[in-house]
Amino acid sequence: MTIAAGKRPPNTPEISYDDMKGTAGSVLPDEPLPSGGEGEPLAAMDLDSEHLTVDFEGPEDILCAACGHVQEPGHGSACSKCGAPLETLEELPEVDESEIDVSDLAEAGEPQVWEADYPGEVDGPRIEEIRDPDRWRLLRGGKTLNLYAGVVSGVLSLFFVYALSLLAASQGGMHQYLPFLLGTALTGVIVGSIFFSFLSRIPFALVGPETVLTAVLFLFLGSMYREMAETFAPELILPTLLAGIAVAALLTGLSLLAIGRFKLGEYIRYLPLQIIGGAIGGVGVFVLIGAFAWMGGLNLDWSNAYSLALSLGNNFDLRQDLYTMGPSVVFGLILFFAMFRSKNSLFLLALILVAVGAGNAASIWGPTPALHDLAVPVAFPEGSLLVHLVEMLKSPMLFSGIQWAVIKSHGLYIGAMVVLAVLTVMFRITRLELLRGRESDLNREYSALGVTNIVSGMCCGMPVSLSYGRSAGSYSAGGRGPLAGIVAGLVCAVGLLYGDYILPMIPRFVPEGLLVYAGLDLIRDWMLRTKSSFTSRSELWFLRLTFAATIFLGLLEGIGFGVALALMVTLSRAGRGGVVRHELSGSQHTSNVDRASAQRRVLKEFGDHIHIMRIQGFVFLGAMERLIKAVRKRLDDRDQLSLEYLVLDFRLAEGFASASSFGFAKLHKLATERGIQVVVTSAPLELESHLVALGYAGDEAGQFRTFFNLDYALEWCENRVLDGEGMLEMRRKTLPELLMPIFPEPKYIPALMKVLKRETVQAGEAVFRQGDTSDSMFFVESGRLDVELELPDGRIIRLKKVGPGAVFGEMGIYTLSSRSATVRAAEKCVLYRMTLRKLDAIEARAPRLVTAINRFLVNLLSERLAESNARGRELML
Repeated sequence: MTIAAGKRPPNTPEISYDDMKGTAGSVLPDEPLPSGGEGEPLAAMDLDSEHLTVDFEGPEDILCAACGHVQEPGHGSACSKCGAPLETLEELPEVDESEIDVSDLAEAGEPQVWEADYPGEVDGPRIEEIRDPDRWRLLRGGKTLNLYAGVVSGVLSLFFVYALSLLAASQGGMHQYLPFLLGTALTGVIVGSIFFSFLSRIPFALVGPETVLTAVLFLFLGSMYREMAETFAPELILPTLLAGIAVAALLTGLSLLAIGRFKLGEYIRYLPLQIIGGAIGGVGVFVLIGAFAWMGGLNLDWSNAYSLALSLGNNFDLRQDLYTMGPSVVFGLILFFAMFRSKNSLFLLALILVAVGAGNAASIWGPTPALHDLAVPVAFPEGSLLVHLVEMLKSPMLFSGIQWAVIKSHGLYIGAMVVLAVLTVMFRITRLELLRGRESDLNREYSALGVTNIVSGMCCGMPVSLSYGRSAGSYSAGGRGPLAGIVAGLVCAVGLLYGDYILPMIPRFVPEGLLVYAGLDLIRDWMLRTKSSFTSRSELWFLRLTFAATIFLGLLEGIGFGVALALMVTLSRAGRGGVVRHELSGSQHTSNVDRASAQRRVLKEFGDHIHIMRIQGFVFLGAMERLIKAVRKRLDDRDQLSLEYLVLDFRLAEGFASASSFGFAKLHKLATERGIQVVVTSAPLELESHLVALGYAGDEAGQFRTFFNLDYALEWCENRVLDGEGMLEMRRKTLPELLMPIFPEPKYIPALMKVLKRETVQAGEAVFRQGDTSDSMFFVESGRLDVELELPDGRIIRLKKVGPGAVFGEMGIYTLSSRSATVRAAEKCVLYRMTLRKLDAIEARAPRLVTAINRFLVNLLSERLAESNARGRELML
């Protein structure tokens, strides 16, 4: 008889190994083979006899539809119990999906998902937003909140533009040009806010004249004015200054546009921004000095750092200047400490409006002249703001009086503006990406800002740049769409039209205090806040050197020194450039844990939930951006299973740039939003301490987990996958049950069991050690063991972890070489030993059994080789 390959018929008992022992024709001997001492004779086994087979194939039983009685075939066409006729089942016809109609089950009156007028989920995102979340929408986030955020941001921009105009006019002799400088600043913020809102894909971003560029512009204008004041007529100076502002905006815009169009934005992320931060911190010092010069009416010599320090010391009168500057300095310090950890626009605006109200109230009810002086506004030349601008535009000297040679001779200041604009925009966009939780197209934003600056320059407006503080403030006030930026620009336009009525109501200590706050904020942001746990000691020294060079040598020299130093550091690190060397799937690249065949099949099927990335070289911010893009691409890949475990192997990483901390913050936000577990392996101490300090790792609830090496990390991930499929804790099986699916001749398993010796090993006990003589191999029935390699320096590396059903030690008895590794029990284990002597004896007495054992081991080794080849192919891709 033959056993059918299909299902066993009902009510048929299952035949076990014990049932087959002693059966006629069976290869399983009734008496066990002796398993005593080495070299004892073995009982002869008849391996040539025919084995018993059973044939269960035949007609199937018939079920009576009337009473449920099961009747064997061939007993008539009527049920023997109830007499009802028995009918055979005919093959059901195939039904086309077009013939299926379930529309009658739908709720009446409601459009269904398959209908054209189905509105979708009202509260959920639209399909267009899912495909393109950065699609331009004017009312993104709602009309009311955007209007509110736009008004708040616009009023704040008015105050800051007013303060920056004072800075631009603070050098001796330039006070007379304040209305024109304020007009160019307002033009810049009006054009910038409106145009950038239409072009940018960061919907809440705000631009305008900001502190860094205005500080360089203030030195640029002052340098041109000092050159022209003694040799040119006054009517030629103003057109040249305005033309210099327009040229600066145009060249800045063209440079930004070129970076965006040629896709160079991502390369900017590789520059060590902290080094340039020293120069920007120096700019903050110059802003403070300019603010003091304006407040005290100091006539300072800005030609070089030595003459500036000398003139500051000669012109500063401690008692008189402290009395004059006191309210402004106090207000600036109040803003600085109040906004130390906040970017809330409403709170900042409230402080400014309270100061304005307090100053005006003091002028009415103040009992002393000193309090009355608090309400004194900034003195403007006679005539309204618009009248000055209109008269200038009508002047015949507007174009003919421009001294282009003077502008050209001071072109290095424009170059400095371009460099600082490029670097600060990248840094601020990175911070806004953290705020909004989504990456932005840096090249597109550079292009948008470039076009905005070109339009501003054509309108004779100041160069504009992205403002992180006002953008973050607009976001916190509820601004989510471009409407907020457009409204902010319109508010500034109202300020330009009605500036003659608004400016006299603002006490001078308010814009002067804003200048003090802006200078201190620059120093804090770029000298302190750019430092992270990844910042090396050498980078800190570079930061301090650049800051010192900017202060003592001058702004242009400091920026040049910082750029040169940054390029040298970048080139030195470029040879170790950090990139994703390999991307591997958990279905192919598994841990060194020998698992049961059923578990291996599960990991083969569901291993795509694990994605492995091996990082090499020096990790820049740009490298982190590329890594995050690769993670997003894997998350959006619908051809693979959903990503649940992202394994980052930093074994080949050679260091981390300071700015890479922003990359890890963005990765943490992405992992939290998408619900993935980030597993970090071979993490350097600086990375692990950084993750723990930020709360990303270090506890069970952390989004990041750290492991000693990739093998332990993969084992943990695989255990989670198996647990999710209910296959982590399997029913304990005997060794014959474990060998049944994988042994080439299952009929020989009982005979094999009789020649194996059962042993129990306790946790921590070594089965054999590296260097021992090879005289046996082992089959694992239960428990897990670690295969460890002992290095000459004393370190121990886990090569593999074996579990139930695994075989180890087999190579030694074939090659007769000493043990190449130590095998140690990780828990209590039950093993079966096959000694070399007994294997030789079996070969002499039962060659077919030895052949089956050899085939089993060859199959095992070929599987291992196939897995190694698959891993190699993945690494070659």
